[in-house]
Amino acid sequence: MRKIACLALIMLLGWQVSWAQDALVKGVVTGAEDGLTIPGVSVVEKGTTNGTTTDFDGKYQINVGTDAVLVFSYIGMKTFEVAVGTQTEINVKLEADNVAMDEVVVVGYGVQKKSDVTGAVASVDFEDLESQPINSVNDAIKGRIAGVQVMSNSGSPGGSISIRVRGIGSVNNSDPLYVVDGVPTSDINFLNPNDIASVEVLKDASSSAIYGSRGANGVVLVTTKSGKTNTSPRVEVDAYYGVKEVLNNWETTSGSEWYAIQEEMNKTRTSPIDLSQVDPAVNTDWFDEITRSATVQDYNVSVSGGSDKLTYIMGAGFYDEEGTVYGSDYERINARLKTDYQAKDYLKIGTNINIQSNKRHSITEGSYHTGTINTAIKLEPVVPVWKNEAEGIYDYSKFTDYPNPVAQIEYDNYRTEQFRLLGNVYAELEIIKDLKFKTSYGLNRTVTDTYNFTPIYYVNNNQRNDINNVYRGYSKSVYQTWENTLSYHKTIEKHDIVALAGFTKEKSRSEWMSGSKNNIPNEDEALWYLDSGADGDLASGSASEYTLMSYLGRVNYAYDNKYLLTASFRADGSSRFSDGNRWGYFPSVAVGWKMSEEDFLKDIEWLSILKLRGGWGQIGNQNIGTYPYQTTMDGNSQYRYIFGVNEDVYQGYVVNAMKDENIQWETVESLNIGFDAALFDARLEVSFDWFDKDTKDMLLSIPIPYYYGYESGPTVNVGEANNKGVEMSFNWRDQIGSDFSYSIGLNVSTYKNEMVSLGSGEPITGGSYYLGSATRTEEGEAIGYFYGYKTDGVFQNQAEIDAHAIQQGGDNSGLQPGDMKFVDVNGDGTINGDDRTKIGDPNPDFTYGINLGAQYKNWEVSAFFQGSKGNDVFNAMKTHLYKFDETNKHKDMLNSWTPTNTNTNMPRLSGYDVNDTNRTSDRFVEDGSYMRLKNLMVAYNFPKRLLDKVKLTSAKLYFSGQNLWTITDYSGADPEIGQVSSTNYLSRGVDIGTYPQAKTYVVGVKLGF
Repeated sequence: MRKIACLALIMLLGWQVSWAQDALVKGVVTGAEDGLTIPGVSVVEKGTTNGTTTDFDGKYQINVGTDAVLVFSYIGMKTFEVAVGTQTEINVKLEADNVAMDEVVVVGYGVQKKSDVTGAVASVDFEDLESQPINSVNDAIKGRIAGVQVMSNSGSPGGSISIRVRGIGSVNNSDPLYVVDGVPTSDINFLNPNDIASVEVLKDASSSAIYGSRGANGVVLVTTKSGKTNTSPRVEVDAYYGVKEVLNNWETTSGSEWYAIQEEMNKTRTSPIDLSQVDPAVNTDWFDEITRSATVQDYNVSVSGGSDKLTYIMGAGFYDEEGTVYGSDYERINARLKTDYQAKDYLKIGTNINIQSNKRHSITEGSYHTGTINTAIKLEPVVPVWKNEAEGIYDYSKFTDYPNPVAQIEYDNYRTEQFRLLGNVYAELEIIKDLKFKTSYGLNRTVTDTYNFTPIYYVNNNQRNDINNVYRGYSKSVYQTWENTLSYHKTIEKHDIVALAGFTKEKSRSEWMSGSKNNIPNEDEALWYLDSGADGDLASGSASEYTLMSYLGRVNYAYDNKYLLTASFRADGSSRFSDGNRWGYFPSVAVGWKMSEEDFLKDIEWLSILKLRGGWGQIGNQNIGTYPYQTTMDGNSQYRYIFGVNEDVYQGYVVNAMKDENIQWETVESLNIGFDAALFDARLEVSFDWFDKDTKDMLLSIPIPYYYGYESGPTVNVGEANNKGVEMSFNWRDQIGSDFSYSIGLNVSTYKNEMVSLGSGEPITGGSYYLGSATRTEEGEAIGYFYGYKTDGVFQNQAEIDAHAIQQGGDNSGLQPGDMKFVDVNGDGTINGDDRTKIGDPNPDFTYGINLGAQYKNWEVSAFFQGSKGNDVFNAMKTHLYKFDETNKHKDMLNSWTPTNTNTNMPRLSGYDVNDTNRTSDRFVEDGSYMRLKNLMVAYNFPKRLLDKVKLTSAKLYFSGQNLWTITDYSGADPEIGQVSSTNYLSRGVDIGTYPQAKTYVVGVKLGF
């Protein structure tokens, strides 16, 4: 209780204590290399706020006790500590700190000094994010790495996220490869961000070719925290609690506004709707009815330490998040253990185990007709939630078949529970000096249970269920890896050689089964099991597997610490291809030149580091399905037939697609040229990359005549796409006096995407929504661009109609002033499907992230901005909100054209849509550019002398907010639109009622013992 009381007093009052000083210590600070004095060096008594700075001549003086330790720090110099003891004069020489470029980064199958990296490798250090409440590893990456775009497919708790490294390069799966402590995995959402030490992204082929067939879309390497040698056990506790508010910009009509619009449309309806069935005074905000202020909480504890032979870290975490939409929530429990043991001078062994269990309730998403958010936007505001709340009777629409979304949530009991184990064990043997052999076994095992119960209910004839049903699903996937590598490191005079050779085997197997039954006699949750059902037995299940065997090699060579060469090669053999095309070969080469080490640049004082680099490589993509070359048969329930006198049921099977046995790898070939620089005593770090990436032999389905008897044609290697772009990052850090330091970071990336070839195939449509498809992929254009009709306002008079191309009937006789005007793109005098054209592009002109940070004494503040410019969003929800029917309407329709209101682009209100105003057109394409304050944090670090009284080594109290402020012209709920689903790759930027993200406010504390 005493400790808690002391901590509370510290946090409330920010109590500062000073002690009488014993002696005056003075001295001069100079540079170790040039001997020049350094003004502005921070000189601080360690663990206190007692400090000063050196003057113009590099001199300082400070009063401290004999047990004090002085800390000398200066931007661009290595921090130096010295114990005072009985000294009264301490002169210090500070060495240049090239840590920005000499820090170690993780690369494929090893680590490397950042200054020696020749490829495009970027990293996020999680120490910089320790005071920010991050829900997932993906959130930590978003906006922080140039060339890496993170898109939220859903703001639902535990929802999916898509990561694109240097754009989308294929119409197939464009997800990067994730590797967690050497173990490949399909995603990293399951990881606890508090367990992560760093994330590196291999962006170009020269850096990711070592991963061969899996590196075409980039590689994300995740390294978890480890214990430190010769440290006593350290306990760290991190906890935060917060509230969330939904982001919502939808401007839908009130009850009276909707009523007035319907009255106007009734004037021209052949069969007017009966508005006497509704009360215009009713004003139900359906979006508000299904959303709430939600809570989020996260608690983590870890213990770490080590001796000279053994290091360890163990930890556990609990994360709980309510969704801002009722019926959605997510709970995650993590546990981990990581050890490294130097068993002998020549033998090191270790293990790393991550265990996660999660539970998720989710609402219906991704459905344009029945999605919960979708229906909440479209349902009329004059419909009350309840017809009789006391008796639990819901009300319903009198004019449409859209369900009551509040009732949807109550009757939806869908949930998943998942258990995941990811870990590895390794042994590293030093065979002879400089030659090491390492063998590692990795396991990634996931078990998912799915539950659902649909009760008997009746809202109206369109929203009812007469027979209850229980459903149970089970799936298991096991991914095993076995890696064996030999590494050799030798330095001979000016030559430094690091060589790697290896052999790996991987095997993946997945299986699933499901079952359902009807007529549960009692709808109590205790009976939501298959055995409780009386009839309606339905079961299904399947399995799939594939294997991969690989040989790899890499050589890193440096001469005189100036000239760098990296060459790698990997051969992959995959069971996903036929025997003749099973093996793929992926080479890469990269060079680097540390110009700053040359004599003609060494004397430039403001230049610390300048390195030029360039690389070329080929990598593959095997994300093409499990059996793409084999003819398979489908035998689901629709192929069951009745034969004979006894009407016996026989299962039928069909080959539904033609297959090509000669398909081979999709291959990505890329060229990367860039430079890295550190300027002004390493205060400023600059990185630049230009890349040209070609995806060749892309697998596409080609059309065939229907008389062949197949539902679809074969998938063949005929496609080609190209991405070109530029990436830049700038980081400035500086210190003013002994108490204040600050940092500014900026990253910007841009790329142009083009589908170079579709072979002989037809353009590909995608981005499906209620009225059709919104995206198209064809040669010469970006993958998944928006495709439809162009509009040109509304007709103002009959003369404009008479002079316009035919767009309705044979003579435009049905058109009137106020109707929508479509553009005759091809100029043939008739507006039809041939006039459809490019109307938008989901690819941004550029994306960016801005990091601002400052520290004054014990206070910290940071702000992170993230955004994109030039990307479009297809607002599919407006195809209903603008529609001349009974659904809810957008407030824009209050500004519809009338003879007295002609300065508008909204067509006249009509009881029937004469010229199909809701066809896919640029009416629904909006600028999706945005700038968002993604995170704002204020923190206070309590002084060491106060913490000693409560036996703490560190304590930090912080306040943080996420998604606090957004600038955008997009009229939907949220401009951050990813894909409709994680597997619908051609639906980027199509908004069908996406679960929006939330504003989040949290307070948290970090304690160290």
